[in-house]
Amino acid sequence: MPDNLRHAHERNDEVLKRIYIGRHFKNDTERLEKLFELYTKMTAGSDKQGKDRKEGGNGWSKQ
Repeated sequence: MPDNLRHAHERNDEVLKRIYIGRHFKNDTERLEKLFELYTKMTAGSDKQGKDRKEGGNGWSKQ
């Protein structure tokens, strides 16, 4: 990998670490735990949205 591309990846990793937890991850396990936690939060409502669409709904609650 070219040095400038490697440096860009390293810089990106540092920025994301600060955004996610404010420090370096202790290890890969800690990194994966955080990523799965974020993924779980992000996808928590996706089942209901998919069900509404299958039933012809528009995703808005009916009142």
